Amino acid sequence: MDERYLMFPFSLTGAGATATTDLDGAIRGRIEQLLFTSPGERVMLPTFGCGARDLLFRGNNDVLAAATEFTVAKSLQTFLGDLAMVNAVHVDTIEETLHIEVVYTKRRDLERRRVLYQLSPQEGTNRG
Repeated sequence: MDERYLMFPFSLTGAGATATTDLDGAIRGRIEQLLFTSPGERVMLPTFGCGARDLLFRGNNDVLAAATEFTVAKSLQTFLGDLAMVNAVHVDTIEETLHIEVVYTKRRDLERRRVLYQLSPQEGTNRG
């Protein structure tokens, strides 16, 4: 039987049941939660998150990009490690847009996946 996981963001189905997703959707949802939650934002998990939105306003340089890659990779490995192995995190800024690419391998079937998030002050978040 296919395992089901809570949908992120949390929602209800038309029948009023809790919406669920498959493993791929659960991993993508957890990555998104980690990227866009700032440490200290969750009272019961004060170290959860890496605050990617805050990075939009910290400048655009190679040192910040490298530090961000380390912070994101550490957070993902800590809070996503039960479902996936993080292979790589790439952070790049092009003009005002922050690009975060996460490459991971699912632990269940060793299938490699890639997700790309683009953040811009004007547009909000785009997922790829």
